[in-house]
Amino acid sequence: MRWLISMRYLVTHKRQTLVCIAGVTISVTMFLAMFAMMQGFRDKFIIETVEASGHIVVNDEPRETQTPILQQAYPDPNALLVLDRAKPRDQIKKIKNSQGLIRKLRSLPGVIAVAPEVTGDAIATYGTKTINVAILGIDPDQQARVTTIGDKLIAGDFERLRSTADGVVIGRGVAQLLGADMGDSILLASSTGGRTNARVVGVFQTGVTPVDYSRAYMLVNNAQTLLDKKNIVNRLIVRTDDYTLAREYAAQIESIAGYKTESWQESNANFLKIFRIQDIITYIITAALLVVAAFGVLNILIMAVLERVNDIAILKSFGFSRRDITAVFLLQGLVIGLIGSVLGLVVGKVLIAALRRLPIRMEGLVKAEGLLMSETASQYAVAFIAAMVVVLIASVYPARRAARYDPVEVIRGAH
Repeated sequence: MRWLISMRYLVTHKRQTLVCIAGVTISVTMFLAMFAMMQGFRDKFIIETVEASGHIVVNDEPRETQTPILQQAYPDPNALLVLDRAKPRDQIKKIKNSQGLIRKLRSLPGVIAVAPEVTGDAIATYGTKTINVAILGIDPDQQARVTTIGDKLIAGDFERLRSTADGVVIGRGVAQLLGADMGDSILLASSTGGRTNARVVGVFQTGVTPVDYSRAYMLVNNAQTLLDKKNIVNRLIVRTDDYTLAREYAAQIESIAGYKTESWQESNANFLKIFRIQDIITYIITAALLVVAAFGVLNILIMAVLERVNDIAILKSFGFSRRDITAVFLLQGLVIGLIGSVLGLVVGKVLIAALRRLPIRMEGLVKAEGLLMSETASQYAVAFIAAMVVVLIASVYPARRAARYDPVEVIRGAH
């Protein structure tokens, strides 16, 4: 009986009902579209960065410099210490016994591959154009096991580094800034005085601007010569079986290696903070949309209660309790929320597919030829549940207000 009365009230005022349903549908649709867009942008950056740079990086420096003697003499961590006549010592930064450490790390559970790198900065010059680049000396075979950079080549091949004297593979952004192309020779000069004319044997594009516009890969031996780091390995790249657990693996590896070990989350902490702020803004906007829809439901149900005061009195005179009257109007809100949410999920799915096909070129932190849209089942579940909860909360006040009407007072007031 409650269902029949609720449905009758909804059908009687079709225009009001359709307005409520449309408000919920639009809110759910925008909820899904905004989250898909934000999530797609974040997933693109994280996945491409992680896969191109490795899950974990072991650096050639300790996590922090500790001085046990000074700590015993001055236990206060805020103490100001001044050292006179300190003689600086030149220390060559490197990972000691890198091959032995690589073998040890490869035997750890969860570690798929480990590759050595020698890194440093250089100035690349081609014609009249000069830019700063990060040189990464690699072994192509081992690098292919820890990153997917080999799959991002749009020209050339990493194996050509072996067959070409002083070959170099550069990012597409570097190639564009220099105006260099396949087969061109660019001058690389390091801060230590090393210089070489390197021939471009490959161009890669990951879609992540900080990577494509800054990196250049060389054979490890050639990079060691250019950077004046003969027989030095100053970084190890580790690939795990689950990149989401990189923090836990990094802590374990650091305790074994004794060197500062960073997970991809730590290396990209600044960008991840931006994404968290982006998520907060998205939640605020989508929550505001749902609240607006809830106010629409609230207002229309209040008007429905005011228009049906006499009906409520008649129902109570026939034996309907306050709980029955409350249920009648709550069921109206439930039906509005259910229909609006389901339609919103369907329209949202269609809108996401349409936005994904729009030929909009993006180039900023990431580069893409269209809008980056990512959708998961959890997004649809959250949108549906959030809409239903908000609409039901908005239905409580009108329902309780209807239940409080006294049929005697209503009939007396009507006369």
